[in-house]
Amino acid sequence: MGLNEAPAVDIVTAQTFNLTATPDMGETLVNNPTTQTVRARQRSQVGFDPRIRGFYNGQIYTAHDGSYQFPVRSDLDGVFSKIDQSLIGNVQVYSGPYTVRYGSGFSFLNVDTIPAPRYNCGWENHIRLGTNVRTNGGQTYNTMTLFGGGESLGYFANVGYRKGSDYAAGDGLLVPSSYDAFNLFTGIGYDIDDQTRSELRYTHIDQDNTEYAGQFFDVDDLKSDGLTHSLIHRDDRAGFAYRVDSWVNYTEFNGDTSNGSKRRANFPVLQRVDDALAAVGVHNTDPPTTPTIAAPGQEFFGTVNGDLISAGMRAGVTQEIDRDTTLGAGFDLRYVRQEIDESFDLSDFDDLSGNPLLGFNTGLPAAELFEPGLYTEYSFKPKPFLQTAVGARISFAQTEADPRDVDLGRSNFRDLGTGAINSDLDVSDVLSAFFLTNDIDLAPAWKARIGFGYAERLPNLEQRYSDGLFLAIIQNGFSRIIGDPTLSKERNWQVDARVNMEYDYLRARLSGFHSWIVDYVTYQANEVSDPTGAQLLRAINTEYATLTGFEYYCEADLVDGWQVFGTLAYLDGRDREIDQPLSGINPLEGRLGLRLTDTRPENAWGVEWGLRMVDNQDRLATLRTVPPATGVVELETATPGFTTSYLRGYIRPTNNVNITMGVENLFDNNYYEHLNLRLPAQQLPQSPYGQTVVLSPGITPYFGIEVDY
Repeated sequence: MGLNEAPAVDIVTAQTFNLTATPDMGETLVNNPTTQTVRARQRSQVGFDPRIRGFYNGQIYTAHDGSYQFPVRSDLDGVFSKIDQSLIGNVQVYSGPYTVRYGSGFSFLNVDTIPAPRYNCGWENHIRLGTNVRTNGGQTYNTMTLFGGGESLGYFANVGYRKGSDYAAGDGLLVPSSYDAFNLFTGIGYDIDDQTRSELRYTHIDQDNTEYAGQFFDVDDLKSDGLTHSLIHRDDRAGFAYRVDSWVNYTEFNGDTSNGSKRRANFPVLQRVDDALAAVGVHNTDPPTTPTIAAPGQEFFGTVNGDLISAGMRAGVTQEIDRDTTLGAGFDLRYVRQEIDESFDLSDFDDLSGNPLLGFNTGLPAAELFEPGLYTEYSFKPKPFLQTAVGARISFAQTEADPRDVDLGRSNFRDLGTGAINSDLDVSDVLSAFFLTNDIDLAPAWKARIGFGYAERLPNLEQRYSDGLFLAIIQNGFSRIIGDPTLSKERNWQVDARVNMEYDYLRARLSGFHSWIVDYVTYQANEVSDPTGAQLLRAINTEYATLTGFEYYCEADLVDGWQVFGTLAYLDGRDREIDQPLSGINPLEGRLGLRLTDTRPENAWGVEWGLRMVDNQDRLATLRTVPPATGVVELETATPGFTTSYLRGYIRPTNNVNITMGVENLFDNNYYEHLNLRLPAQQLPQSPYGQTVVLSPGITPYFGIEVDY
């Protein structure tokens, strides 16, 4: 059910995921050459933090079968690692504010899984078995799906188990990346009548012992449960449809700093903190001329735990007035509650008087978001060559934090003298959005899409209420976040243009966009002080920022079965108030590839070779300094350019057997992405710590097989 799609939407079909070489949906979207607007920071082998044209978590509205998805903690949870790819129907990527059906956001990522199956010739039962092995890191993914049904009732039940250990970078360095995860995804569907069906789904994930390289914490245990119900009606004769989605999700986790990989000699992370704490009790020059080294066994210890509840509903109707005209309207309600607690034990270290250092607590006090909204859309054809769609949305959004949960000791939300709450923790605002898009038939093989959109969104709970939270949201994995409850809403004005050309043997598209974001949420940063390398960030609004970029894709059929393709994507982000680059902006990237596929109807095999070429990134994020300092501070370090190659293919020996195989990073290049975490080198003489970088995986052969019975 939907109106004319927006100019910045990409539809990723089920076949992309069924023939994938990776078990994670986020990784598939990043590696797919046709979804050029999607990038991600890979935090672990089961944790991908998506970016769409520079928009980040919170600015991107993520949904799964109509349910709103948000990580329990943005640096330790991946919202899409819970979905088995064989059950994905399609993924819609809106690379701008060109839909109003889901909620408030600047871009949208929606995953629709397949409905429970129906069979017209009586009751059937089937089983699908699959395994995927990646030799680099000993990663395995084993899955089983039971599915079946009859004419009006269907079901499926999918279980999966993923396990892996440290992977090797191109230079042989083992990067901490172990994980252990079990997932369950079940659904049942029932046809109420010929035009109406009910779909009920349950999702569970149990993730243990997951390492996050370059960050403070690893996850010891993460559990997530989600329940979604959809009531879907479609009357083709009357052109009338409605859909009602409701959901509730609950995620909880706990972790700590005790994993031995956090203090490896060839991958130093927390040793920097141990040494800094050891230096507190030592009379040293200021600044010190030589580093203080913590004694063996002298270690600080930190724990983290938290939970998140997401619940809500969405109801919408559409009416096809005629073949070219459709009217839609609906309302939705979203509720989120999030809480994170961090605790640090420093008793192994002494102050100058010889007394043990006191521990402290940080975190995110229990905070809530409540947002009801209304929307309407209208699609029509004013000219035979022009299809136009417009939409508008208005919602009321409120966030608040429980003052009883604000730490009584060292909180940024309490007055130092009186201990009273010094900020209004209850903030509300009205949010609006609208868009206008036009699909234009220029010539028989040429089409254009032009769009303009506006959207508003509230800062997320982490940006408003983080109370010194050790949250790795920038390139430096040691960043502490202090939120601001008074942050203003962000307002995004965006224009898009796209030209498509499609001949029998040649297809191409060129798209570009420019986005003006008023009151963009950014941060003030302190100068990094050795030896810890910790970066303090205070959330603020900048007057306005811009995001600008383009994407190009072309493919050509050479001879029967042979196809060549190429892509190019560029993005620039800038804080216009201080005229400095924004953080987390990917460099210029291009791809070249050659495909050979079976042209027979059974499409029994295919092979693809490709190159990925990434430019160096020297447009480094720069922020204002934390008062009382003045000026700016460079937040990132430059990333060298690199080129990697891959070879992948598939074979279908029978209709019910699918085999995938290939090699990623074919020539074992040593490289790292610009978004990969890194810790700065110490500037002290005789320092034992250089820069610690989370390198990307080296050569990675893989093999997968899936069998249907």
